[in-house]
Order: sequence, then structure tokens, then C-alpha cells
Amino acid sequence: MFLYIYAAIVGMTVNLGHMWSIAETFNGLMTILNLIAVFLLSVVVIKLVKEYFNG
Repeated sequence: MFLYIYAAIVGMTVNLGHMWSIAETFNGLMTILNLIAVFLLSVVVIKLVKEYFNG
């Protein structure tokens, strides 16, 4: 709960440009993690697609 209160206080006091930069950074980090997960799961997807189309 204190983390949420701290985040609200920081959000109210920090420059808006800095907040956008922080938000974009975290969005980029989430994108990188998702791309890694998609890459790791692509082997499974290829296997399942081959099984589906081969009967």
C-alpha cells in the first residue's frame, strides 16, 4: 500500500516530461520481455501448426 502512495506522490511532484520518459522506458522493457517469450514459444507454435495441418 505504501508503494502505491509513494507512486502517487512521485507522480504529482515529478516533471511531466520525466514521467512520460519513465512510462516509455517501462513499456519498452515489457515489449522486450514479450518478444523474448514469443521467440521461446515459437518452437511450440511451429510444432502445433505442423501437427494440425498434417492430421
